[in-house]
Amino acid sequence: MAKLRPASCHRRIKRAYTRTSKYRKLSYIKGAPLHKIIHFDSGNKRYEMFPKTIILKSTVSMNLRHNAIEAARIVATRTLSRVLGKMDFGLKLRVFPHHIIRENPIAMGAGADRMSQGMRSAFGKTISRAARLRPGQAIIQIYTHEAHIKLAKEALTKASKKFGFSCTILTIDNSLYVGEEAAALIKPKFREEVKEKIVEETEAGEESSDKKTE
Repeated sequence: MAKLRPASCHRRIKRAYTRTSKYRKLSYIKGAPLHKIIHFDSGNKRYEMFPKTIILKSTVSMNLRHNAIEAARIVATRTLSRVLGKMDFGLKLRVFPHHIIRENPIAMGAGADRMSQGMRSAFGKTISRAARLRPGQAIIQIYTHEAHIKLAKEALTKASKKFGFSCTILTIDNSLYVGEEAAALIKPKFREEVKEKIVEETEAGEESSDKKTE
């Protein structure tokens, strides 16, 4: 199996070569690889509880592969959860890898250890997926309190190292914020909902184990 090619091979945005055939089925891509992004929302999903939003924005126009997006999400989530836990922040990915990357590799050389593009305008096979970025587009958003803005910026700085291009970090007020009094009311309700869900899952697990023993 071939190794993952460098991001510079697929970074440049250009119109994908389109094949038109007299046979209709040959004019379409045969399937697409699944993206590796596990979660698009991490942490506390009640974003209206947090007054501040920290945004990581792109400064260039390029393709960003799905494995880089997932690596950035993991780094940012771990940096925040180690200090704040899972309830004092919310993280949301603002991009989706819609673009399908194709390649027509041909083995060359005695050991077949090198790859080439083959003939010009070859349709190729699907190998990966990527999100198409434009300058100023939001990639990751973090919702948190004012006391944790510095930590959120640190998490986004670490996440941007996975992309290989410069990004900007912007702090704004959360338009979804409902105020301190409403947030204070939402928080205990949310905790009760989580506790009830855990109890239901444990009871369901015990019932299934009892049925198996019978």
